[in-house]
Amino acid sequence: MGITTEDFFQNVYNVMFSPKNFFESENTNSSIRLAVCVIAAMTAINKFAFAVAGNSVNGWTFLFSLIWGVIFSVLMWFIIALFFEYMAKIFDRGGHLAKLLYLSAFATIPTLFFAPLNLLKQMGELGYVLSVILGCLLYFWIVILYAYAVKNTYQITLARAFMLIFLPLISSILAIYQIVGFYHKMWYIFSI
Repeated sequence: MGITTEDFFQNVYNVMFSPKNFFESENTNSSIRLAVCVIAAMTAINKFAFAVAGNSVNGWTFLFSLIWGVIFSVLMWFIIALFFEYMAKIFDRGGHLAKLLYLSAFATIPTLFFAPLNLLKQMGELGYVLSVILGCLLYFWIVILYAYAVKNTYQITLARAFMLIFLPLISSILAIYQIVGFYHKMWYIFSI
């Protein structure tokens, strides 16, 4: 059972204009192959758009960069989803990796707007400031879409989904605090 082209573009439309309904109603079509294609296409389109905007499409170097960019994006997308799957397994909510991969791939569709925002940076200081502000809002939108993907996949509240998403950031901050505290105490001990 596959997804038709019409269904695919309807899903893209729903992600952009009715994300809550998309993530709540999309339960059966968890095609990992389609999800990989979505991630690869988003990466390739953005790489090409950024290269054209910067006039850096120069043959083999661009092709090598494009191929490794797509491979790295797909790999990181899979590793991030795997991390969330293992975190969910800790709380007895795991077992839905294919669904998370599928929904999180569609959550990345708004990354298509990063390339046009990059063009704004070339329009002077106002364009640069506008590009940065809109880029931050776009990134926040993608995080919200990813939170809906996690929420729907593991049947948790949206607040818990955000907590799960920001858990690595919070853990990193606490780890840095502990490391700095350790070296500060060691410096204090040896300075006496």
